[in-house]
Amino acid sequence: MRKAYMGVMKIPSAVSCVALLFAWTVTAADAPAPEASKVRTELDGMQGQPAPALDLSNWINGKAVQVSDLKGKIVVLDFWATWCGPCIKSIPHNNDISRKYSDKGVVFIGVCAQKGAEKMAETVKTHQIEYPVAADTNGKTVAAYKANSFPDYYIIDRKGNLRWADFANKDVEKAITLLLAEK
Repeated sequence: MRKAYMGVMKIPSAVSCVALLFAWTVTAADAPAPEASKVRTELDGMQGQPAPALDLSNWINGKAVQVSDLKGKIVVLDFWATWCGPCIKSIPHNNDISRKYSDKGVVFIGVCAQKGAEKMAETVKTHQIEYPVAADTNGKTVAAYKANSFPDYYIIDRKGNLRWADFANKDVEKAITLLLAEK
């Protein structure tokens, strides 16, 4: 009897473990992929917490806003630089995403790095950036978000929490879609 009892206990236990592993894998597969970063552990600790304030100036294509002003909206922060080739290359796609989701409560904001910020207005005009951009002239926003490469994308959920920090650029639309589905 004892062997049968133990055998029966092992089967549900094994099934439960497989089910939990499957559920975790599906959830992990749905989330945007985190980028490799020297500060990945710190970024992971920030996720799910209230998003840091924005300390930005020289807003173009929109009025100055704070994260607290945007509660109820999904916010995509694109940390970029005027001298960054991949950042410039991503502008048309960012414009497309911004247009596609703006009527669904998604706000796209370009956070221009301190170095090269004096060329931000020229870059916006030359490369036809349509979404709001602002300069991090004192470096406080980049530091608060621990952005350490460009472009870096961060998403703030409707509650004002930093949901994903520095995730794969190719997953921006995936992240937006996941948050839109949460209602």
